[in-house]
Amino acid sequence: MRVNFTMIKALCKRDLRLYFSNPTGYVFITLFIFISAAAAFGRERFFLNNLANLDQLNSVFPYLLLFFVPAITMGVWSEERKSGTDELLLTLPATDMEIVLGKYLSNLGVYTGALLLSLSHLVVLFWLGSPDLGLMVGNYIGYWFLGAAFIAVGMLASLLSFNVTVGFILGALMCGFFVYVPQLLGLLGDSFGRLGGGLAVFDYFNDFGRGVISIAAIVYFLSIVVVMLYVNYALLGRRHWGSDTQRRSLSIHHAVRVAALVVALCSFSVIVGRAGARIDVTAENLHSLSDETRHLIKEISPERPVFIQAYLSRDVTKEYVQTRENLVGFLREVDAVAGDRVHVIIHDTEAYSDEARDAREKFGIEPVPMQDLEGGTANVRNTFMGVAFTCGAEEDVIKFFDKGLPTEYELARSIRVVARTARKKIGVVNSQIKLFGGFDFNSFQSSPPWPVVDELKKQYEVVQISAADSISEDLDGLLVALPSSLTQEEMDNLTEYMERGNPTLLLLDPLPTVDVSLSPSEESGANVNPFMRNRGPQPQPKGNITELLNNIGIQWDKAQVVWDGYNPHPSLATLPPEVVFVGRSNENDASFDDEFTGAVGLQELVLLFPGSLSQGANKNYQFEPIIRSSLVSGTANYGQLVAKSFFGIQLAPGGAPHYRTPEDYVLAARVQGAEGRRGVNVIAIADIDFISDQFFQIRRRGIENLDFDNVTFFLNCMDVLVGDESFIALRRRRVRHRTLTTVEAKTRAFEDERAIEQQNAEVGAQRALQDAQGRLNEAVTRVRQREDLDEQTKQVMVRNQQEVEQRRFEAVKASIEADRDARIASSREMLGNQVQRIQSNIRTLAGLIPPIPVFVMGIMIFVRRRRREKEGAAAARRLRSR
Repeated sequence: MRVNFTMIKALCKRDLRLYFSNPTGYVFITLFIFISAAAAFGRERFFLNNLANLDQLNSVFPYLLLFFVPAITMGVWSEERKSGTDELLLTLPATDMEIVLGKYLSNLGVYTGALLLSLSHLVVLFWLGSPDLGLMVGNYIGYWFLGAAFIAVGMLASLLSFNVTVGFILGALMCGFFVYVPQLLGLLGDSFGRLGGGLAVFDYFNDFGRGVISIAAIVYFLSIVVVMLYVNYALLGRRHWGSDTQRRSLSIHHAVRVAALVVALCSFSVIVGRAGARIDVTAENLHSLSDETRHLIKEISPERPVFIQAYLSRDVTKEYVQTRENLVGFLREVDAVAGDRVHVIIHDTEAYSDEARDAREKFGIEPVPMQDLEGGTANVRNTFMGVAFTCGAEEDVIKFFDKGLPTEYELARSIRVVARTARKKIGVVNSQIKLFGGFDFNSFQSSPPWPVVDELKKQYEVVQISAADSISEDLDGLLVALPSSLTQEEMDNLTEYMERGNPTLLLLDPLPTVDVSLSPSEESGANVNPFMRNRGPQPQPKGNITELLNNIGIQWDKAQVVWDGYNPHPSLATLPPEVVFVGRSNENDASFDDEFTGAVGLQELVLLFPGSLSQGANKNYQFEPIIRSSLVSGTANYGQLVAKSFFGIQLAPGGAPHYRTPEDYVLAARVQGAEGRRGVNVIAIADIDFISDQFFQIRRRGIENLDFDNVTFFLNCMDVLVGDESFIALRRRRVRHRTLTTVEAKTRAFEDERAIEQQNAEVGAQRALQDAQGRLNEAVTRVRQREDLDEQTKQVMVRNQQEVEQRRFEAVKASIEADRDARIASSREMLGNQVQRIQSNIRTLAGLIPPIPVFVMGIMIFVRRRRREKEGAAAARRLRSR
């Protein structure tokens, strides 16, 4: 069939001119931009996530098009019939296919114009932060393809109706089929529901939402366009069909054609989908194999290949759909790149199947029960997400691939672990923190090993080391957690080991929240159950940690706890400031030392009640800060943060006053021998809680917007010390925190004001209490100085005066403290109101500004049209008057 593109172009221009010369069209576009802006910026989750992206719009965009696309297409055919121009249109020297294509391209042009005008959303994002431009390109390409598919569907709905309103409703219902098809087919059974999932738009559209231009997604949307345009063409040609018999025959003929076309396009989509071709347009290229992984694969000998067997459930819960797709995508990419070096087998594994038995018996992979909340009911679904790596006798198994694990890093590390039998050796010093776990005589319970030990074992050979004797083991690196809990003899042995230049990672902590009794300011056994003091081994006295650190060039005040007013997470605003967030948007350019390889690419760390490090008096060593707090920080004394009772030592509920200081604080540092000298090679981090179990849980589960680098930073430090930096580049491959810096800056300004108000309230209360105490002392002094009274009478009067004044003092003190607390509470309420006002103003501006240009254009078109109508009416009156 020959196609006259000139005719298609003429038809397209005709309809575009009609649409954009009518103010009604601008009303629809204005409404589209306004609603999309409200969806993108108007919801509370946008500010809670604190990310400069269009995730909130992406989550509802298919639903938005269910109304906007039918509004565009409802009059494509029905309006032609209503105005009587259909006969003129169909008698033009154009084929039915040319008419259909002309109509389709004109409506696609209207939709494309609306999308171009909605680019004002990006202006809002750039105003609020620094969005990933590549991700935005991927998002808008997805918007365009989704709209292109729905426009073809909406045109068919308009062709099937003679009324514009009916055309709108029918278009919304037909487009809704591709949105709700999983739920509709799911009524017939789970197998039909899975089939519907492959037909729905979400899985394909979500690729674009992540910044991946998937060829399979493009084929899917184009297939909808092709099928729907062909049905438009076939139905438009019904006027050429003759008798009823011929109509029936041609109907069957075209129905078979449509079915064959659908089957062919579905088959082609499956083939393209298995190929896994896609283009990653994100700024960090997060969805393609890195150069490090490709280099690692090239180092594998084809004579000793790595076998990867993935046991994955075909049907997973909604929150793990993306994890499964990412895992499968990376495995296929590895299989395609590696050739004979790596062999990948993906088993679709269901409960009680042969694959499930093999997974359990060969690799210990068991299904994990996951809650499925879809359909309004809570169902438990056993899910397989295990991957086994083997190479000869070497084996490494990831029993369940949690959604928070970095996919490429985990795969590359496991490949290297099994491909190379030689591992570096890490020693972990036994201290009272018990990283390897053990029996607690205080609670009579066994504590499990810390997750950090299992994490190290994935990459290194890990052994326990006792510092009771001289450390003579041949180690590549040493980890010492809470060295302040060691005895003096153990500290001396550790000092001697470090001074020989052996790589050592020290985890210090002035207040370990995992066990406050282990704080260096407390004596050994401070939290021992009083009923168990004479049972079990008694703790030995602690050594002098200050002396140990001074010997290697570090000064550390064991009673000083750092706090920081920077907190980029509104959902975590209730946490005390001693939970220190270190981020690149905290206005301290020195927060991360990018000269240190292990800190490059880090975005955010969280430390709990950390300490502060500084350079010691020993100038033989070079002190290099790695991590610093923000400039809105200060310190509190250990004694103000804890409370002691019969049941032991706990964190004080009220906390300590916070007085801001003008400088920042070093939270982690590296100490090496000065230039030309051989000396220590130590990294010291002033917190141990940052690698506690909760941060591994957050990392594994991938909790939304809590993408902390704690585990990454710890592993990077160990890699740098032992001289194995091959995985550092892989760990830093992740989504960049592109936060709403404008909102953060305004919020931070109000927080600074609140901090000053609180400090003034604390100072004022302290001054008032000192005055009250002074009055009490003066009253007592006056009684003591009276010469007309004997000593016994003075003592009685002093005691009575003290009791009276003490009662007055307590009343004044309670009043002062209540006033102080009220002022602080009022300050906090004012801060909350101001933050809400900031968000409300931004939400209003973001929702109103984007539609304004389109609305103005519509008014201009309306005024221009009215002027032409008046000029035409005036000209007609002049002609009639002649």
